[in-house]
Amino acid sequence: MPALSASIAEAVFSACTAGAPEASEALGRALDCPLTLHVESPEPIAFDRLPSELAGPGLVVVLYAGQQAALLLLPESSRLMPPWCAAPDATGQSKLSTLAQELGMLLLPNDWATERFEWIRTADLIGALRAGGVAEGAGMIPMPATTEDGPCGVLRLIWPAARPEQITQPTETPSTGNLPEAGAKKPAGGKRAAARSGRASAGSAGLRGLPIYSRSLLRVKVPLVVSLAHKRQPVDRIVELGPGSIIQFDKSCEEMLDLYLGGRMIANGEAVKIGDKFGLRITNIVLPDERFHPVKKA
Repeated sequence: MPALSASIAEAVFSACTAGAPEASEALGRALDCPLTLHVESPEPIAFDRLPSELAGPGLVVVLYAGQQAALLLLPESSRLMPPWCAAPDATGQSKLSTLAQELGMLLLPNDWATERFEWIRTADLIGALRAGGVAEGAGMIPMPATTEDGPCGVLRLIWPAARPEQITQPTETPSTGNLPEAGAKKPAGGKRAAARSGRASAGSAGLRGLPIYSRSLLRVKVPLVVSLAHKRQPVDRIVELGPGSIIQFDKSCEEMLDLYLGGRMIANGEAVKIGDKFGLRITNIVLPDERFHPVKKA
């Protein structure tokens, strides 16, 4: 994968322009506020000329591209972020994780496509930029958002961040175990200030307390398959198949798709279009069957 640099501004601008309509829909779904993004021309960052709203709290969406990342900033001072974003519950965390994934597919060029997306609420967006290794002259694309009531704020896509893990990496404090806010200053006692809402990446929030031997299992790759329908056919019917053959299934085209993990169905969902890619929006998790074993006498 090529390195992120300010020199790819035109490629990023083209990707943002092409993906803006679908990114608008993704933001509207996640933030409960239908909006439209307008992509402006790229410009280099000058920290002394950044708007004052970035000196306050907001949401940072981290889109990894190798060891670097692009950052999408959503200031809380705008009308983009609903109140629940300050301390999202499990549903809110799922919304933000899905939003980060969709934006990563829509706003970055194909050469810098990434499969790792994270978000974090920070008390100081400019502090998060500095902590993440964003330098003077880095690329920035402002994207003003409007709703039916008029302008509601500006999102900014900034790249490259040389140390994105410094924004998202949790550091537990001895007293509370809470997560730090990105860019937070160390208090006099040397402990980092604890974040009220911390970091969340898909599937990671409740797994950090597992023992090491259990966490190693999380890196095992298993097949993940989306199934529209399936049926059994005699071999003599299958060998007759050729180009133009039609196979009819006993399933309506309006029914949900099934998601299989290692051969077992774990969820249902609906097909969605993300840029020029196909995706599955999960609507239902299938609980495993309960199994009862008779207790035998000794």
